[in-house]
Amino acid sequence: MTYAVIGGGNTGQAIAGYLALNDEKVSLYTRDENRAARISREGLDVTGIYSGYVQLKASTSMEQVLSGAEIIIVSTTADGHKPVIKEMQPYLEPNQTIVFIPGYWGAIECKQILGSDIETKNITIAETSAQPFISNADDAGGVVIRRIKSNVLVSTLSTSNGQPALPLRFWERFPHLIPSKNIFETSFNNTNVVVHVPISVFNASRIDDSKAFRFYPDGVSPLTVRYIEKVDEERRKIADLFHVETQDILSILNNFYGTDYSDLYKALPGLFPEGNGPTTLNHRYFTEDIPFGLVAISEIAKKAGIDIPYTDSLIDITCLLSAVDYRKEGVNLENITFEELSSYGAAEKLIN
Repeated sequence: MTYAVIGGGNTGQAIAGYLALNDEKVSLYTRDENRAARISREGLDVTGIYSGYVQLKASTSMEQVLSGAEIIIVSTTADGHKPVIKEMQPYLEPNQTIVFIPGYWGAIECKQILGSDIETKNITIAETSAQPFISNADDAGGVVIRRIKSNVLVSTLSTSNGQPALPLRFWERFPHLIPSKNIFETSFNNTNVVVHVPISVFNASRIDDSKAFRFYPDGVSPLTVRYIEKVDEERRKIADLFHVETQDILSILNNFYGTDYSDLYKALPGLFPEGNGPTTLNHRYFTEDIPFGLVAISEIAKKAGIDIPYTDSLIDITCLLSAVDYRKEGVNLENITFEELSSYGAAEKLIN
């Protein structure tokens, strides 16, 4: 198949390298002219779970990268979804498939922006619940794929013609993914939003002071874990409105990594013993996980008249700390009814 990978960061380079290693035709889009030129000239050296040297085309031209692509993988940060969708729109071709990795409600944002183009051009929109790879790109030609997650969910956005299927060859290329029944299952099963934000807030003074600390071994305490579990309970409560099957955060992590931790306090530092915490509040744990994770959950809860004080408190305190209105910047569900949301996912009727 012919792939276009949109986003030249860690995930984008890892996915592009993985596809190229498996003899797929792939082009990479990045806004960084120097990065595009270097990758096109020198290729990528993939190491870790997968290894090998690959050559591929990288470009700052969206039109060039999308031309002839059967599968378009969007691997930008969540705040990049809206501008990328708008940039892609003029160049989308009939029968293409767009997959957001990970979703962060990207399928719904795609529906809001593309509108009737989705059905007119027969475009399939999909999203995953998480990134399939734990990876790092050094921006000097090296990409390390350290770990592979199992049981990462993927689903498609429903249209008036039903829920379109992803191409068989996509499933064959990404056996790490498993099908879920709708896009609510993928977005509600994003584990980042319920883990990253509480830990960051409970360590805000360290972060603001730019003090180095290991995010999980040093940043997690019993109190922090209890708060995470409360936020997780609220996530599952709102997911229940859509009759979406969810697991608690500990079960999701154990399934991802094939472990059997008995409690979250042991699991987080055990699974992630390395990795420094943020040194600024202008970090994706704030700028991505709050507006494109927690805010969507909060907005749906408001429509349903359900109180989720732990989630709302996180949003409110981080808005004050950062002097940023994350509710305004986040996923906008203001003009969408429950019925419309339900039709996006082909979910059952919401509980009033």
